[in-house]
Amino acid sequence: MNQHSICKFIVGSILLFSTVSGLAQKVSVSKPWSVRMAESEMIRTPKGWQLDFSTAPKWNYCHGLVLQSMMDVYDRYGDRKFYDYALAYADTMVQNDGSIMTYKVEDYTYDRLNSGKILFRIYEQEKKEKYKKAMDMLRTQFDGHPRNDDGSFWHKKSYPNQVWLDGVYMSLPYYAEYAFRNNDVEVYKDIVNQFAMVAKHTYDAQNDVYRHACDVSKRQKWADPVTGQSQHCWGRAMGWFSMACVDVLDYMPVHEPGREQILAILNKLAKQMKNRQDAKTGVWYQVIDRSGDEGNYLEATCSTMFVYTLLKAVRKGYIDPSYMEVAEKGYRGILKEFVKVDDNGVVSIEKCCAVAGLGGKNNRSGDYQYYLNEPIRANDPKAVGPFILASLEWERLPKSPISSVNPQAGDTLVVARDGTGQYRTLAEAIERVRVFMDYDVTIFVKKGIYKEKLIVPEQLQNVEIVGEDRDETIITFDDHANINKMGTFRTYTLKVMGNNLTFRNLTIENNAPQMGQAVALHTEGDCIKFINCRFLGNQDTIYTGGRYARLYFKNCYIEGTTDFIFGPATALFEDCHIHCKRNSYITAASTPAEVKYGYVFKKCKITAADSVTKMYLGRPWRPYGYTLFMECEMGDFMAPEGWHNWGKKTNEETARYLEYNNTGKGADKKGRVAWSRQLTKKEVEEITAENMFGTGYKWVLE
Repeated sequence: MNQHSICKFIVGSILLFSTVSGLAQKVSVSKPWSVRMAESEMIRTPKGWQLDFSTAPKWNYCHGLVLQSMMDVYDRYGDRKFYDYALAYADTMVQNDGSIMTYKVEDYTYDRLNSGKILFRIYEQEKKEKYKKAMDMLRTQFDGHPRNDDGSFWHKKSYPNQVWLDGVYMSLPYYAEYAFRNNDVEVYKDIVNQFAMVAKHTYDAQNDVYRHACDVSKRQKWADPVTGQSQHCWGRAMGWFSMACVDVLDYMPVHEPGREQILAILNKLAKQMKNRQDAKTGVWYQVIDRSGDEGNYLEATCSTMFVYTLLKAVRKGYIDPSYMEVAEKGYRGILKEFVKVDDNGVVSIEKCCAVAGLGGKNNRSGDYQYYLNEPIRANDPKAVGPFILASLEWERLPKSPISSVNPQAGDTLVVARDGTGQYRTLAEAIERVRVFMDYDVTIFVKKGIYKEKLIVPEQLQNVEIVGEDRDETIITFDDHANINKMGTFRTYTLKVMGNNLTFRNLTIENNAPQMGQAVALHTEGDCIKFINCRFLGNQDTIYTGGRYARLYFKNCYIEGTTDFIFGPATALFEDCHIHCKRNSYITAASTPAEVKYGYVFKKCKITAADSVTKMYLGRPWRPYGYTLFMECEMGDFMAPEGWHNWGKKTNEETARYLEYNNTGKGADKKGRVAWSRQLTKKEVEEITAENMFGTGYKWVLE
């Protein structure tokens, strides 16, 4: 570690200690198991680099596993300390040039890749270039990593020709997520081949299990001279393999050729878990193919991994729902057999195999006695992380007595990340209301960060969603158009399909990096109100869909870079604050020719970042785009011409671009394009909510 790194490490440690030192040394037993275990681990290891019983910082898979689970807890429950814990580790390990302490590409070891997964979310939040450089560097390892003739990766450069079940989890989820986020679609074929080859090399058809590893060259002492396989199915190796399946599938497009091969492997693994589950306890043995034999023991790391896999796979529809019974029995078994709570509420998980491998400098034989005699300890990260992940899946299940109550007319349903409401996520509350949409229902959302990609379905009507505090009740997601050719219209954070809906006191955010279109709000429904809301994003922040839809925005804050209010709907923006973040265009209306009104901005304030010097009020996405700014305040950053024809001279003959009585230096009429128009007072008197929205306009006032 060089002097700069040591200084940075010390500073990072001090900052982290100041973050965690405020954490009480007691853990509330009223909290969900995922939170309790995460808080307990932070008490045991106040600094993230101390995970895996480390005495010095290192970049290794165990750190990534636990920190990923911590960030998942943050995503679900909104407590910032879990994110900050992961961030402090990343900030210590990743240098300004993108290099990573203790990591070298040329070592070509799978075990150094898994921690890279935490950087995707950290880069999205922090926007620091060093994290992107680090992710790109990790990606290059796949280009030079040694392979067998069939394309399968070696587990390590120092383990020639060997494929291990462990290595699939260490590498392929990162490989898949990087491909998904960077539109590297050719990688999917390689990922499918990796799964297929590892399964081929390690599957033991006679016993219907996957062996720990295979030496394709058949030279290792531990390898069968005929098959090259190791002697046994080690529980944790099978656990790594199964988790790799469900995590990679998150980033494999549904119609990607070969995806069904991964699903087939996952279904075979699920069957093996069911067949090898201990009937009495519901958990699993250290050596799976010798379950119940003398000396074998029930082991925590594989059991937590199996339960996480099964719960997630059932939820995602990858395996038959009947496996929920296996998962439930397994989760309850983990709590009974392995989980202990001390007098302060601190949670521990016991009976964890510390480590196991094959060959290497210790010439590990991989026979039955070898696996039984490896050290056993408590709170190994390879159980802590999967237990948190499994608990998060368990906590998603609709089993709360409160959540089973049917909403009634006039009801208020409460959503709270901290568990003090009836629901922990908006998605759960919306799903409950969806079934009983005949009633007027209010969903009250307590302060917190809700990382959710939400759809309010078209069946929902007469529902009001109200935040506790506009600035602190945040719905956020981070999809953007360049992820796997996603395109603009699937990037939404919130998509509203229903009619007669009201949203109040909320922040709707698309937190994607500035890498193209990234929609925060996408509407398709009719008669939708947004009162005192914030919309945060960059390009294409708000898409107002619906050819004849009607929308009303009151006292809202809307920010973006390019075309950040766009679409065909009729929308009235009243007393709103529009903030421009980059030289570009505010609106891109696509109003149909037969629709009289498009966008009307009334008494709005338009501001801009200091760097903005030339902002246009709008350009027509379609020829008959309609946009009116009336009685609005705008600064000198506004382009004198005001409007742009999108590079099409013919748009000047059809676009309806209007202004009335605007103020500020940016409202100067002298430089405006000749094909825009200043309205008269008489014309403006006709532009009312009633005329814009028709005889049913009173939904605006209600």
